[in-house]
Amino acid sequence: MKSSLSTKVMLIYGAFFLVIITLTFGLSYSGTVGKLERDLNDTNFALLKQVDQKIEVAFRQTEKDLLTLMDELEFVYFMHDSYLDDAQKYSNFYALNTKLRNFINANPQFSSIFVYSSVSGHILTDKAYMKDAPSVDNWLDDYLDMPVYLKWLTTHQVWEGNRNKDVITLVRSYPTISSPGYRKGIAAVNINEKVLYDMVKAVYEESNVGHMFIIDSDGNVVTHDDKTQIYRNLKELPHIKSVLSKKGNGSFKGEVNGVRQSIFYRDSDYTGWKLISILPESQIYEPIRVTRNFLIAFAAGMILLALIVLFYVNRWTFKPLDRLVGKMSGTYKLNQSQDRLDAGLTYLEKVFDQLVLDREHLQQHVRDSKPVLKWRIMMDMLIGYRTDYQAVRHHLEFVGVHLFPDRFLACTAEISKEGVDLRAQDETLYTYAFCNVAEELINLENAGIAIDLGKGRAAVIFSFAEGDAEQNHLRALAILELILDVMKKQFDLIVTVGVGRGCSEMKDIPKSYDESQKALHYKMVFGQHSVISIEDLQSPGSEDYYRLIRMADRITDALKLTDTVKMKKDVKGTFREAIDSNLPPDLIRQLSFDLIMKSVQAVGSIGIDLKDSMSQLDSIYERINRSESLKEMEGVVFSFLEDLAAKINDKRSQRGSNDTIERMLVYIGDHFQENDLSLDKLAQEFHLSPTYISKQFKEYTESNFIDYLIGIRISASQRLLASKDMKVNEIAEAVGYVNTRSFLRTFKKYTGMTPMEYREWAAKSQA
Repeated sequence: MKSSLSTKVMLIYGAFFLVIITLTFGLSYSGTVGKLERDLNDTNFALLKQVDQKIEVAFRQTEKDLLTLMDELEFVYFMHDSYLDDAQKYSNFYALNTKLRNFINANPQFSSIFVYSSVSGHILTDKAYMKDAPSVDNWLDDYLDMPVYLKWLTTHQVWEGNRNKDVITLVRSYPTISSPGYRKGIAAVNINEKVLYDMVKAVYEESNVGHMFIIDSDGNVVTHDDKTQIYRNLKELPHIKSVLSKKGNGSFKGEVNGVRQSIFYRDSDYTGWKLISILPESQIYEPIRVTRNFLIAFAAGMILLALIVLFYVNRWTFKPLDRLVGKMSGTYKLNQSQDRLDAGLTYLEKVFDQLVLDREHLQQHVRDSKPVLKWRIMMDMLIGYRTDYQAVRHHLEFVGVHLFPDRFLACTAEISKEGVDLRAQDETLYTYAFCNVAEELINLENAGIAIDLGKGRAAVIFSFAEGDAEQNHLRALAILELILDVMKKQFDLIVTVGVGRGCSEMKDIPKSYDESQKALHYKMVFGQHSVISIEDLQSPGSEDYYRLIRMADRITDALKLTDTVKMKKDVKGTFREAIDSNLPPDLIRQLSFDLIMKSVQAVGSIGIDLKDSMSQLDSIYERINRSESLKEMEGVVFSFLEDLAAKINDKRSQRGSNDTIERMLVYIGDHFQENDLSLDKLAQEFHLSPTYISKQFKEYTESNFIDYLIGIRISASQRLLASKDMKVNEIAEAVGYVNTRSFLRTFKKYTGMTPMEYREWAAKSQA
């Protein structure tokens, strides 16, 4: 009977396990093979989408560059054929031809540019000028009455001086938004067909099977990996005819040249072209067949193994039951030990112990993986893979990083030690220390993240809650100078930092990062252990108007201080500079408008309600336009600024006092010459947290601590430049700057002038 009981149990459990394994195999097969097939399809669709996006970005940039060129005054003269005399005409031709050549040379993707004026019948290119071009050569005239403003032409041949080239052409009407019959001409930018093919090839560089090509809505080949197909019309081919009859994205299977193929297609929303990828099924589904065979073999092995294990476990587990039945029936005689039962329970206990241990290991793995996840997220932001703040925000919060949704700036740092070749372990350790110091100092008033790039390099992303790009750039430079000082004092390390420009959106972080790397390349010029801004590499503008606009910061500073006497003096000085610079009346009016808008922005940034003032802007603009003299215009501007100053006084009169911040302001005024003055030092001095000081300081002074400190130091340097015959490097050191170049850069941004220019201006003003 015991044999019968064991056999029944084994049959029942055997059938149960067989059903479970069969169902598991079926679900695994469906989930794995089916998902793999979907993933393969999704991958091919993603590649087509990547090609489409890459082409659209390049083409839209081409359109944008062409529109910028069409706004040039020489372009307008040429299109309207409107000149005072022949001298102006030829001068305009020469200037426009130069800009066309510069336009082509600035972008290696462009092959040539054609500009056709229907008024004069002339055609001007970057290489030639055709007067009264005959209709046989004037292919642009065919598009003068096209129903749209712009059109991308399928690959065709254009003569470019010495030979015909296969090009794709952007045709744009002039004026840019005009209907047929009202147009003055056509502008066309030619892009070599090979450039378009290289965009496709760059995405499919690892694939050597199948074909990827682009056709227009009529079936004409735009580009193809088989160059013999260029200029062919493929609409009569069955699979192409099927693609042309469909809209949007999709795929289907069919025979091409007697071979079973998978055809993937995508419509380009921008150009209207069809992107097509044809892959042999024998290649695309090879991984699926391998996976399927593996699953079948694995399931068969599992069934065999389950039957073997079931046989032995059954014999070991149900022997006591057999003995009990034999004893009760009087036919069983005890002749085996109980060790097997104990062994089974021990095995089960070990299984549960292993489960608990595995759970602890999993928790530890999650904790250990956070730094890696943080590094991956930031690298994705730097290379442009993650561009949506809302999509990445919860990932950042998971790894303990907080960033604001806009106003970003990227930096690249290089860490070394003077006279020492750091080992790989030391580089990693020092870079880790730099990242910790950077994040701690950045997050006192702003937000940021820093990671190790390897080989003694680190990347830093700043994020700001408020302020314009220029103001945030200065904040970042000041914080970086403090970081360099800490790294030098605490670790005796040399840190060189390249700083890119600020950007308003996360998608522009890669551009700022590239600029920071470019700036870092100039460490041979600017020296090590320094902060090198990308703006340090640019040639300063020489136009008087922009210099005056930058000098307008003095007026906004006086406005924030409600110093009407100084404000009036600065307004008067700015207008006097405008007169001395011989600015035309229109630019002086524009200067007046800009002064008002800068003042409104400055007052708005400190929390003043400007609804009434904003409602007066239209009348202010009208009064400025009606002003018959500069004196009257100056009076309108100053009167508006006086009203703003009164609003600031009203708000400040309602604000209570803060003795702690007042004592801090006195302390800052006495110690601003110290280069290590920071929020941390204030926190130590007044026994408060840096975060609390930052918040209270902002509420009371209407300014960040760094902005306030920079303002104090620049004001002190202005007094020294105006009253003493000290050298610039001595003044920089006297007001708290260790690095003279940092002082020069900050002074120029705050005042619009270099220290020497300010000294000359101050001497002239005193005289």
